[in-house]
Amino acid sequence: MAAFPMKFSRTSALALLAWMLVSGCKDKNAVQVYRVSKGDQEPPASQASMPENAGMGGLPPMEAPGGAGGTAGQPQITQTPPPGWTAQPLSTMRQASYLVKGGNGATADISLVTLAGSAGGVLDNVNRWLSQLGQPAITAEQLAQMARHVQSPLGDVTVVDLEGLPPGADATKDGRIVAGIASGDSKTYFFKLRGNAALAESQKEAFIQWIGTVRVAAETAAEPTAPAASGAGSEKPQIKWEAPEEWKAGAPSAMRCASFSVTGQNGESADISVSVFGGDGGGDLANVNRWRTQIGLGELGADELKPLIVPVNAKDGQILTVDMTGPKARILAGWASVDGKSWFFKLTAPDQLAGSEKAAFAKFLESVQFHP
Repeated sequence: MAAFPMKFSRTSALALLAWMLVSGCKDKNAVQVYRVSKGDQEPPASQASMPENAGMGGLPPMEAPGGAGGTAGQPQITQTPPPGWTAQPLSTMRQASYLVKGGNGATADISLVTLAGSAGGVLDNVNRWLSQLGQPAITAEQLAQMARHVQSPLGDVTVVDLEGLPPGADATKDGRIVAGIASGDSKTYFFKLRGNAALAESQKEAFIQWIGTVRVAAETAAEPTAPAASGAGSEKPQIKWEAPEEWKAGAPSAMRCASFSVTGQNGESADISVSVFGGDGGGDLANVNRWRTQIGLGELGADELKPLIVPVNAKDGQILTVDMTGPKARILAGWASVDGKSWFFKLTAPDQLAGSEKAAFAKFLESVQFHP
């Protein structure tokens, strides 16, 4: 996409220079606020400005006139970030802004921006992000093949995962964009994670789950946020289970209904989680492939997935499961669609520990009661 035209007459240029010199005497920072380096410009897909990656080196963050959770003229939203995300100053464009840090100086920037109308459409925006990574544009057919769809309180979210390092870019801060676009109520919501490729990969699942926590304030009162576990709460969807005694319960979060951990004989640990999302949660194949990439495995086709699925009979329903071992770890996962929601059960651990906990995990799934 072409950047905004930068054409000035000689008279205009001299006038602008004089203005900058005078302004600089009064307030040096006032000039710097609007300085955009050529490499960091982020032109929009349409004619409306959309610097949703401002904190990455484009327009510096500005104080949000609407306060936390929304800016002037923007819908008020509620959202819950994952642990480890550091809140950053909001801006007139950003309704949420976070920074996450990894090893060796790696960083990633996360943002939520809301714009009126279609804001250029999905394809144009994806191609804009690709150009930021130094990659060629794609067609609508290619987009349909690479995009996944995630159901959220804002509706259907089209999610893309783009990789590339533009010439001269710092690999500790760039190389990967994971982004989501949702349209609703004459507005378009942009979720974006951009940063070091490996760090972005490690944050991808948390980023997608974070999207599921975002709600427009007006909708929050009408829809419960997190479901209750083990019978707690009378107005929220309930679920019961019997966890193995050796599993140590952890604190639930906005993205987890329950968390457990277990330690093996050699000190290795396993992480077990239970989560729920609206709709199909992204679809069986997309979720399995997402888990596979987390442990260093390649993606599967639909026909390849079917033979790997093993159903487990819960107390009042069926849970589909897969067992996947990769070079990074092993994942035992189960999922079920109940009453318009998707439940996910997941154990991640080193291969040997996951194998020793497989029977306990299966027994845990068998104890699940969706309608206690």
